Amino acid sequence: MKKNKFSDMSYVDFISFIKETNRCPGGKDTINWILRNSFANDKTHVLEIGSNTGFSSLEVARLLKCNVLGIDVVANAVNIANQELKQDTKEIQKLVKFKVGSAYNIPCKDNSIDLIIAGGSTSFMDNKNKAITEMYRVLKPWGMCSVTNLFYHTRPPKKVLKAVSDIIGTEIKYMTAKDWLDLYTNVNDFEIYKFETEKLSAQTENTLKDYIEYFMNKPHIACLSCEEKNAIKQRWHDILTVFNENHKYLGFIKCLLRKRTSPEEPELFKIKTKLN
Repeated sequence: MKKNKFSDMSYVDFISFIKETNRCPGGKDTINWILRNSFANDKTHVLEIGSNTGFSSLEVARLLKCNVLGIDVVANAVNIANQELKQDTKEIQKLVKFKVGSAYNIPCKDNSIDLIIAGGSTSFMDNKNKAITEMYRVLKPWGMCSVTNLFYHTRPPKKVLKAVSDIIGTEIKYMTAKDWLDLYTNVNDFEIYKFETEKLSAQTENTLKDYIEYFMNKPHIACLSCEEKNAIKQRWHDILTVFNENHKYLGFIKCLLRKRTSPEEPELFKIKTKLN
């Protein structure tokens, strides 16, 4: 592909430029699941790690009317999130803040957050253990950390893993649902409070084309030169084609981890099958 300013952009900078609404896996349904099962309310202090363009943080504030802080290492993504915030109601603007910040050094005090939302951001991090340790630090005792990472239910070809890694800008490894759970629970004393998995699937080529055209018709893209639009369209197509192939092997976890302050004996007779 011919080099241009769009091909040179990092993945996150590119999707920030085209203003993709970057949702956590499962979108609104997953956010609903997190809030219901974490017992969050209007007094809950929420931190989103990797808030990107702001969708999840804004949706949480709209549903609960609670205070939300979203952090992301990519300044362009934070700028877009703040633009979205300015278009929201005065009430939401008072409740939500977006700032540039790293999961390796979370700008929050110890034991200050009730609920952490980590969509798929941990997948982008090279030092996952350090990030999880930081999440544990800022979480209040008995606070919840929601994790909705993508996992592989089937091992993908090596060329697929490499293609995804090249796009994301960090090495994507073959990780199962259990691998993700072990990663979080081995770093600190996190209790697996609630856990479910969902399976994903690939989309048709026509669906991808329609999705790409939606972005090409956005006013800030439609006004560009033909050369620029073609470059954007080509890169977006290349990215989505790789992601679509990757989705054949993917699912995602919906997990709530609780910060325990004391040990608990194991449960013996757990519910396995519900009676009709």
